[in-house]
Amino acid sequence: MYRRGSTKRRRARIVKIRGGLDAKALFKAYYEVYAEKGVWAPSELQRREFAFQLFERDAYVRHIAFNTVEELASYLSSKAPRHAYYSIALYEVPDASDMQSKGWLGSALMFDIDVDHIEGCEGVVSDECLEAGAREAERLLRVLERDFGVGATVYFTGNRGFHVLAECGWCMKLGREERREIARYVAMEGFDGSVFPRGARRVALSPRDPGPRWRIAEVLGLEKDEVVGLSDAMEAALQAGVRIDMQVTQDVSRLARLLFTLNGKAGLLVVPLDEPSSFTPSRELSPFRGEVEVELVSPVEEARVLGYTVGGAAGEEVSLPAEVGIMLALRGLARVLRGEVEVVV
Repeated sequence: MYRRGSTKRRRARIVKIRGGLDAKALFKAYYEVYAEKGVWAPSELQRREFAFQLFERDAYVRHIAFNTVEELASYLSSKAPRHAYYSIALYEVPDASDMQSKGWLGSALMFDIDVDHIEGCEGVVSDECLEAGAREAERLLRVLERDFGVGATVYFTGNRGFHVLAECGWCMKLGREERREIARYVAMEGFDGSVFPRGARRVALSPRDPGPRWRIAEVLGLEKDEVVGLSDAMEAALQAGVRIDMQVTQDVSRLARLLFTLNGKAGLLVVPLDEPSSFTPSRELSPFRGEVEVELVSPVEEARVLGYTVGGAAGEEVSLPAEVGIMLALRGLARVLRGEVEVVV
C-alpha cells in the first residue's frame, strides 16, 4: 500500500488512557521512537522552510529551517507537533521571517485532492470515500505522465485527502499563472469543445488521442476509434476533469505535509502510495493499537472506517480498536473514556 524502505514496525510503548484522550502524549510516544529509528526528510533539506502547529497553541510556528536530519528528528521528538509541514519551494534563506527575504529558487508542482469534493463524502470519511479520492489521484498521475511527461508522487495526507507532488526540472520555475493554467487543464475548467471540428455534430474519438480527447474517450468507455455525438462528448468532458483544489496548485509557497508524521485531525500517518488505484484504508495507516472505550458525542452514520464498521447514536458507549476510536475522537465525533494503547513504529 505504501512504502518506507525495508523498515519493520515494532512495539514502541504503552500509553494508558483514563478519563479522556491526551493526544499529545500519544503523539509524543510516536515521535520519540520514530526519531530513534530515523526520520524522513525532503530533498535539499537546508533550503526548505518548515512549519508546525503545536498542541499548546492554535497559531502555526513558521519560518523554521534545519541543517541536518538529526535536527529535524530532535524537533519532532521534543515538540510532538499536532501537524508538521515543509515548503514545496526552495529558498536561499528559508528561515527569513518574510517571504520577500527568503529568496525563492523554485517550487515543486503540487495538487490537492480532498474527498469532501466527492459526492456523498461530506460527513464521516469512510474507506469508500478515501478509495475514491485515491482513484482521482491515479487519474491525475496519468494526465501528468501522458500530457506533460512528468512523473509524480502521491501521498495520503493522514485525514481526508491526497497530495500529488511533481519535482520536475522545468516546472520548478513556473509562476502562478502558468501553474493556474496547468490546474485548469487538469480540471478541464472552461473546456469549450474547441478540440473538435467546428460545426460538427458527430466527432471521432480514440483513447489514443492527444490532449483532453483521450480522457473524454475513456469516460465514454471507448476502446478504439469511434464516432460519437458531439453532445455526448461534451457531457463526458464534464466528468473527465480531475477534482483538485485550484488554489493549491497555483501557490508557489504552499506547504506540504511531512511524510510519516501524524495528522492531528485524525491521528493517521502521512504516507506515500505506491499504487493509488489499489489503495485500501486499514489499521496500517495508524501507529496506534489496542482497544478503547468511547462515548459518541455526535450521531455516526454506519460506515467502514480503516476496515471496521462503525456507527451509533449520540451518547452511546462502544468499544473500538484504538486506531478507530482515536480517529473519531480527534475528529470531534467521540470522547475516549478509557483504554490501553500500544504505540508502534
